[in-house]
Amino acid sequence: LRVAGSKVPSRQTGLSALVGLHCQRRGHGDDADAGLPRGATAEDPAENEKRDNAVVLVKRLPEDYIENTLMPHLESQLLDSIHVYTPAELCQIARTYSKQEIRQAPLCQKLSDTIKFRMDGFEAVDIVDVLAPMFLMVPQDDELFEVLEQRIYKKLDDFTALNFMGIVRIYNKRASKHHELLQKVLPRLRELLGNYEAVELSEMLVSIAQSSEAATDMDILMILVPEIEKRYNEVSLVHAINNVWALTQLRMAHQGLLTRVAEDLSNTVRTKDLTPTYMARIAWVYRRCNAWDMVKDSMGPLIRATGAEFRPGDFARLAQSLPEERQLLTRLADLLRFNLQEMGRKDFLLYFLGCVHGEVLEDRPIDNEEPGEITAACLDYIREEQDNFKRDEVQKIVYLLHFAPKYQHLVDDLPMSWKETKQETLDFIQAKGS
Repeated sequence: LRVAGSKVPSRQTGLSALVGLHCQRRGHGDDADAGLPRGATAEDPAENEKRDNAVVLVKRLPEDYIENTLMPHLESQLLDSIHVYTPAELCQIARTYSKQEIRQAPLCQKLSDTIKFRMDGFEAVDIVDVLAPMFLMVPQDDELFEVLEQRIYKKLDDFTALNFMGIVRIYNKRASKHHELLQKVLPRLRELLGNYEAVELSEMLVSIAQSSEAATDMDILMILVPEIEKRYNEVSLVHAINNVWALTQLRMAHQGLLTRVAEDLSNTVRTKDLTPTYMARIAWVYRRCNAWDMVKDSMGPLIRATGAEFRPGDFARLAQSLPEERQLLTRLADLLRFNLQEMGRKDFLLYFLGCVHGEVLEDRPIDNEEPGEITAACLDYIREEQDNFKRDEVQKIVYLLHFAPKYQHLVDDLPMSWKETKQETLDFIQAKGS
């Protein structure tokens, strides 16, 4: 659609010529004024201005244009001309095509064969870029990964520590173990990690812990964790806590680091600025590692003294870690209850999780008694916001109550508008249990 009053592009002249030619073919002969209104000539300024200001309508593309027209066309073009692309361009094609939900096997294989043929032109950065996409598209192509491995040996001095981590991750996912590659890459990785700041090493560990594929990173952790422990004194207490937190997420209880962190936590000077988030994290880590007694005497008073500053997320983590501290959890729940109406759904779900895990909700009322204050406040929030809860959030609440024997009766008190989702969830739980 062209805005009226804008200048006509030069290609519009060609379109006008085609219109004129079309008119000639319809019987207007060689008349130069064909196609114009009766009485108007080609030199008529008014008619020219009117034509220039005309609105050009473009036909709307069909909804399946990309899937059924554009992508097949691009795939066909790539199959025919992929041999002309440079290694950097091949990497870009691989990265982009690997993100498509539907991929053509012939094009994936042609891309793999072209990469093998052009391997001598691949630099270290190209190898790092192409490894993950090609593993997604052709994980069974052993020849490709052998060729890439040989190229890695030749470019060994051009990779960074993070590059080596990426390489190890990909090759550890493959069915066959590449022992020779690990023997050459891991010593080089250990050497390069020595050039990083201790804080950067901590950030690497936290990043690995957040990955869903951390199980394939054990070779990396065997090098990274000793380096972190060796340089423990170079980081703050917060980073040290993050280190043991990351290792606990990886289901590793590192007694050396746990002991050193516990010793620092007994120093009141170092712990005076700890936030409730880190206090709750410490409680979770040491209880998960069955080492709560190491920090109980130092952290207990701190947690009690800063209870008013705890947020719903901190409260939920603390309730999961210290369910036996009923008095402390009840006090925190009471303090947070006054801000309940200001909470978003996410904060409320965390608060409700803490209340259930910590068993701070009041017991089931007898006969016609009113529910307790905390229970009533939670149910009131649910009723008021029932239309705003998403389906998965409703399912989480049903799951939580169903698997808490003390509070199963609250499932019946959930809003009627949730009846269908509630019943589907309960049926699923029953079917899964059977």
